[in-house]
Amino acid sequence: MQQGGYAGDGRGPRFQRAGGGVKHINVEFDRGPTSVSAARNALMPLDDRLQADLLNDIRLLVSELVTNSVRHADGDGADSVGLAVKLRTDRVRVEVTDAGAGFEPKPREPGQSQASGWGLYLVDRLADRWGVRRGDRTNVWFEMDGAPLPEPARQPELV
Repeated sequence: MQQGGYAGDGRGPRFQRAGGGVKHINVEFDRGPTSVSAARNALMPLDDRLQADLLNDIRLLVSELVTNSVRHADGDGADSVGLAVKLRTDRVRVEVTDAGAGFEPKPREPGQSQASGWGLYLVDRLADRWGVRRGDRTNVWFEMDGAPLPEPARQPELV
């Protein structure tokens, strides 16, 4: 697992100033061919909450994890995929949950297909922390660090 990620990489703070915007997203999708686009669309309320580079990375990782859920989770495909996103003052936490039995994360191996198997590699490279929790459902989570921008001073309203 990679530590550090964007800290000190010159891109600056990764949270944008936000008024009274969304701080938590919690949705569930039918597991199927539209799951990935539904998950990406569920992130739209974050458009004005996060800097574009951070949000693009989160969209990519959510797409990869939801694709893994659709392809690899147990069941007949009638199960669901859950997506939870929590904005904190210093990081964003994302969780993708499915009915799968779980897995042990392994590094890519030489000779592995070049066409697939890049999802967890990308999570490992882009996320500041990530992991897998197994139970009744499998939960793959990742966190991206960032510092909030200071709120601007409010201008008094003229009456």
